[in-house]
Amino acid sequence: MRVLGVDLTEGRTAVQLDEEGRVAATRRAGGLAELAGALADLAAGDLVLAGVDVPLVVPQKAARSRPVELLAARRLGTRLPAGGRSAAPAERGALLGDLLLSALAAAGQPTLPYPDRDQRTSSLCEVHPDLVLKALLWERSPRAASGDPATRETLFRALVPPDLSASGRGGWPERAARLELTLLALGSPEGYDLRPVEDALATAGDEASTAGAVSLLRAVLAAGTARRYLLAPETCVFLGDRESGYTVLPADALVRRLALREARRPGRGALFPTTSLRERLGKVASLHSPDLLDVPGRAGRLTAVFETEGPRYEFDNLDEMLWWKHTRHLAGAALPIEGLEEMVVGLGDGDGERAGLRLVRSRHRTLSFRFDPPAVWRRRVPPRDGRTYAFRVLRATYQTAPGA
Repeated sequence: MRVLGVDLTEGRTAVQLDEEGRVAATRRAGGLAELAGALADLAAGDLVLAGVDVPLVVPQKAARSRPVELLAARRLGTRLPAGGRSAAPAERGALLGDLLLSALAAAGQPTLPYPDRDQRTSSLCEVHPDLVLKALLWERSPRAASGDPATRETLFRALVPPDLSASGRGGWPERAARLELTLLALGSPEGYDLRPVEDALATAGDEASTAGAVSLLRAVLAAGTARRYLLAPETCVFLGDRESGYTVLPADALVRRLALREARRPGRGALFPTTSLRERLGKVASLHSPDLLDVPGRAGRLTAVFETEGPRYEFDNLDEMLWWKHTRHLAGAALPIEGLEEMVVGLGDGDGERAGLRLVRSRHRTLSFRFDPPAVWRRRVPPRDGRTYAFRVLRATYQTAPGA
């Protein structure tokens, strides 16, 4: 699958990345039809994932903003341009997303408006470079790796990247200076090839060439984020949903915690019907009952064994238990929680994932799991160190609702 990046806000710029994430080709176009043709040419008949910096999924309901813009402002402290149908044409860009999808279909390159991580269909990925800039600058901050969590959240929300969208009173030289400061602050983030932007800025001598360098940066950030989401989804956040609008951005543990924080805490939940559980997990796990007999009228048990790629989550180590309200889904199938009684999980990557550790449902009303036995867990996870640990579910056991 080829990875592309497209800027439609500042200009009509497209970039293609090679297998190492470096910019292999750049195209500039005057209109959407020409840009769609350039994207089809860069695809060369292969499947593509293209990061695009305008809204791609916009509800038909007349509204100025989409839910994802409200989430970004409330949780991440970043105001995105309004992307609803009734927003001002100058700020929404929604029509550009619709027109790009139509132009690509007409050019023989039909795509989904959201990323297909199974790599079976060409797709687009909505990426807002301003939000990507904020996340990448935060990753370079010395405060990102240590300090009080509440203070770090406040500092992240307050971080405002330089505004590259307009020249201002100082004209293009001031804009070029802001772009240069941005590149110096970014350094060399892994997976983002900023060398072509530096070369373009070095030769910029007027408003048009400076705007072209900014447009190239936006396309590179969109492409790098799409590639990062494709290869390492646990280092990104899919904010929003496919129906009402979304955006993808790089994210460390703090940003994921802020972005994916649940509005409501899940309770203990009812027992899961056996048939429904088989429908939910039958395609991704082998299911069997550990009980010898099914007794009518009595709750049963069902175990799901994930033999290939099990659900991936992460949790914040804040207490003597794993609290589901501090757990976030990273990749793979989402694990049903109704009736979930026990899990065997693997921490980290490689050999650590094969050494299964047990999590047993606690009696708290709030969904949580005991480390069982604690001594085995503490060899891998120090008590209450406040860090974030990733894990993969190897096996899950459910208590199912009584049969007829």
